[in-house]
Amino acid sequence: MKAIVSLFLAGLIFVYGLLFSHLDSKAQGRFTPLQFAPPPAFYRVAAGYLQQLAAEMLFIRVSVFLGGVPPGTDKTSYEDALANNFEVMTTLYPRFIDPYYFTQGFLPSISTESAARAAGIFETGIAAYPEDYVLRFFYGTNFFLTMNEPLKGAKAFAEAAQLPKAPPMFGHLAALLSAQGGDIEAGLISLKTMLAAEKEEVVRKRYEEEISIFEQTLITQQAINAYINKYGFPPKELEQLIPEFVAQLPETWAFFTLVYDPPNLHLKRPDRTKKDETGIPWK
Repeated sequence: MKAIVSLFLAGLIFVYGLLFSHLDSKAQGRFTPLQFAPPPAFYRVAAGYLQQLAAEMLFIRVSVFLGGVPPGTDKTSYEDALANNFEVMTTLYPRFIDPYYFTQGFLPSISTESAARAAGIFETGIAAYPEDYVLRFFYGTNFFLTMNEPLKGAKAFAEAAQLPKAPPMFGHLAALLSAQGGDIEAGLISLKTMLAAEKEEVVRKRYEEEISIFEQTLITQQAINAYINKYGFPPKELEQLIPEFVAQLPETWAFFTLVYDPPNLHLKRPDRTKKDETGIPWK
């Protein structure tokens, strides 16, 4: 019996190698469009217990394709097929970790729609690996880097921050993204929670400074809400709040920019690629 199993596994490895060699040789010298993989239900019927192998073979096919894409090829020409194939292979074999890294490397940057499909793929990965912080990081960052949905990113990082031994960075990102999305109060709560658990004095000082900024911003947002309650519409400019609703507006900060998008305030980090008046890049 053991000999039969060994021969069977050897045969699978042989087929696996032949497939890779065949696809690689086909890719040499010419570009073949990426084909849509059949839906997962097809593989489940056709492959049975070999779903893992089917997922791995599909991954090889996609990898060979990506390695042979000619420079200058319009990525949107294959984004649907690429997203579909990543979805199929991760559905067939959710614990196959490599496709998640390829998804992050190739899919979100194509378009907002592809980034949204990447989010669904990462949800499959997180369900399979609940404590994988890399997948959590991919999932959270894509919401604000490629989809312009900072509040969804904040929620993703807030959930990740609750995991045992989660990096403190997750909680901090949740706070910053909440503020960027206009939910200053949620960001303030996150920062105060982190301050209560932090022991290093340098880090505590940074949190205290950020808490002060968030509190000033929240006071201004409450003043905007009071203005709306009285007049029925938000002020066009924040200066209209003075002196009836607030004595003064928040000061200007080095590492946060106050953005007013009526009726909400947002706190955003300055573009780190830009330089300040001294010529020194933001840090």
